[in-house]
Amino acid sequence: MIKKFFLSLLTFLPLVSCSDISEDERFIPIESVTPQRAVLLEDFTGQNCVNCPAAHREIETLTRQYPDALIPVSIHAGGFGISSTARRPGLMQPEGNTYNDRYGIDEWPKGVVNGRSGALNTGEWSDAVREELKRDASVAIELSAAIDPDTPTMIDIECVLRPVADMQGTLQLWVIEDGIVARQLDKDLGTIPDYVHNHVYRAAVNGIDGENVNLQANVRKENSYKMAIRDTEKEKWVAANLSIVAFIRQADGGIAQVARCKVQP
Repeated sequence: MIKKFFLSLLTFLPLVSCSDISEDERFIPIESVTPQRAVLLEDFTGQNCVNCPAAHREIETLTRQYPDALIPVSIHAGGFGISSTARRPGLMQPEGNTYNDRYGIDEWPKGVVNGRSGALNTGEWSDAVREELKRDASVAIELSAAIDPDTPTMIDIECVLRPVADMQGTLQLWVIEDGIVARQLDKDLGTIPDYVHNHVYRAAVNGIDGENVNLQANVRKENSYKMAIRDTEKEKWVAANLSIVAFIRQADGGIAQVARCKVQP
């Protein structure tokens, strides 16, 4: 749990919005914190993958076991993924195939735990998550997102990084969506036309590779973003079901920290 703190110096500073602060001035000294570890599970899946529903059920089991610590993202990709058309809703995005190929995945379902596990079969996920939870976290991520009151088609996102050690990496923000009703193949049930897909990767907020960050110990860094809600013939996001996931990937590919927040109305 991040310790609450107050800086008396702030009482002498003018109140300004985040957008009024230059990039160099967004580093704010803070007291030391103890970040709570969270773990990112990238679930590589597809609507034509008959074994993928079993992997989805494993994710449900793990999220019940680690409700505040495990953050899954289902990335539809590869030969079993379906791209969306006007006649056929699909959940595969071009970025998903890029992420899939970077891990060298050629069969599905596969999962990557905190970026450093490599592509794992479903039965290996639990042990990998447990091991990652043992790692100390070197940074905390405070994340918030809400519909812009002046532009209801836009999401305002605030991401605050609180490092406890100097570190470099890339900050990545994704949009994910729950409750998407779309077809899914299942090994036992065949075609399920009204399958409910959760934590589905929808888009990258700050580019497919994110952005480089150089963090100083106990110096807070603030970042602000806007993301348009997609509403097209091929893709319609339901604002009430959207969340934002933010994570920092280190040079070795491992995830230093991850956070998730619901998009507020």
